[in-house]
Amino acid sequence: MRRVPESEVESDWERQYAWGDDERYLYNTNRRKASVMGFFLRLDTVRALVRRYLPKGSSIADLACAQGNFSLTLAEDGYDVTAVDLLDEFLNFAKKKYTHGKLKTLRSNIIEFRSPELFDGVVLGEIIEHVAFPDQLLQSAAQNLKPGGYLFLTTPNGNEFDQPLPTYKQVTNLEELIPKQFHWGDHLFLYTQEELQELLFNAGFEVIQVLKLNSSYVSQIKGVRYLLPLFALKWIEKKTRHWMRNGKDSTNSLIVVGKKMNYTPASHPTLT
Repeated sequence: MRRVPESEVESDWERQYAWGDDERYLYNTNRRKASVMGFFLRLDTVRALVRRYLPKGSSIADLACAQGNFSLTLAEDGYDVTAVDLLDEFLNFAKKKYTHGKLKTLRSNIIEFRSPELFDGVVLGEIIEHVAFPDQLLQSAAQNLKPGGYLFLTTPNGNEFDQPLPTYKQVTNLEELIPKQFHWGDHLFLYTQEELQELLFNAGFEVIQVLKLNSSYVSQIKGVRYLLPLFALKWIEKKTRHWMRNGKDSTNSLIVVGKKMNYTPASHPTLT
């Protein structure tokens, strides 16, 4: 992946939301900073999960790809990636970063997107918390997947102990959130593991793996974190992921792997 120099930034928007985000996270040399460490935990975990469930050469759609960090790294890992986003600005910036691998970009509303050729995998990275009707997003993901294909979904953990936002089932009027959806700076609401599992099942997915990561026992360590080597911070983070705080999770990220079932829940013979 190519690092875009500041001289190629074409607009204030690109400077803030594409090039700026990359400089703040992807190319930040201080990997012990909490936000940077969290970024790489998500990125590296998704890459590892894709490698676990899909052989190289598999086709993957990265829906709401933004500036393409998942798309580009997966293409470089040997996958055939289609990066889909509503904003040309994001797609154009991703093209500037491209160096090698199978990658194509496509502008589309991800809820309406339907590919004529189904994919082996779909990535939904940090997007479901930005949509008013998650069932529609998950149906889109399912309808773009082959039977037995895999969904890799990341989102903030709604059950984190100090999370101020409501979760999906606590929202009483989804319609009023429609004007706010897809804005890159606003989370409409969050999800607990149980809420996601129910939504995924209703969309035709079997949940096969759930990971909770980015423990607040590490992310909330202040100055002393910079005295510790990165491997020590990673070790502590992994060891404390399952520690609870006031009856809630200590982790602020959820990653869910779902497998598209060969039937819809309504047609399953054991369901009524």
